[in-house]
Amino acid sequence: MIARLAAMIILSVACKNTCFLERIASPDIGDSITFDCSTSEKELKFLYWYKQSLGHMVEIVASVILGQQTISDKYKGSHFVTIKGSRYDLTIINISKEDEATYFCHIGTTYSQKFISGTFLAVNDDKQQKSLYLKQHPKTELVQQGATVTLQCSLLSKSKEKSQCPTKPSMYWFRTESERFHPGIIYTQRNISDKDLDRSCSYSLSVRDSSDTGVYYSAVVACGSIVIGEGTKVEMKQNVDSLVITLGGLLACCVIVIVLLIFYIKLKRNCGQTKGEFYIFNTKSLLY
Repeated sequence: MIARLAAMIILSVACKNTCFLERIASPDIGDSITFDCSTSEKELKFLYWYKQSLGHMVEIVASVILGQQTISDKYKGSHFVTIKGSRYDLTIINISKEDEATYFCHIGTTYSQKFISGTFLAVNDDKQQKSLYLKQHPKTELVQQGATVTLQCSLLSKSKEKSQCPTKPSMYWFRTESERFHPGIIYTQRNISDKDLDRSCSYSLSVRDSSDTGVYYSAVVACGSIVIGEGTKVEMKQNVDSLVITLGGLLACCVIVIVLLIFYIKLKRNCGQTKGEFYIFNTKSLLY
């Protein structure tokens, strides 16, 4: 039991730095969904499907060890792993609010192990009308390399009456669709007071290189539900190389010099022709 708990703690810390999100899924209660996990590893020894609810420890949903499939007791009957060639897909049927979490796939061979994919599952409940919603701005942010940008969001209420919840809200920021590096949750603040919520709805990001680009989402857990913002796409401005600017300037100077030389040569040639014609005209007049 202690070893299992220690493994979960280590996994939670490791996942903070290596797990990534590929997409966000928003099914309705009662729907079914399938998360895909494809691998090209020929000597696959083990595969795990993990679930991490916001603010909770990582849980094992299913495992495939040396071809033997096992579903955790808690998820039997509603969670299934389908094996087709190199695909190990996880399917959840009859989705409920308890299924709201991040699901990710972890594979390993004799010599290596890695996380393959991650999906944040946000379950829509039509019966539970959400009184809060998150507005993110701007929708797109262009940033110079090395600059710092502040992403903003506003927690707004659809009703005039202020909702009372037994627990204080928690704020999260996470990112998807990065080119090379794919972290999941990158900022967390729990038990936020109403006074500090606006400040927590801002996130300062230093864009060091293209690995910091992607779509950044804000999320608030309040009153037993998760509210997710529309997302802000952070892109890096393309810096023009100084060598390109220098070569462009030299090329422009060359073009100007060539144009001036052509104009000078034509002007000189026209002047020579005019003088010759004038001389011939005067000679003929003398003969007559």
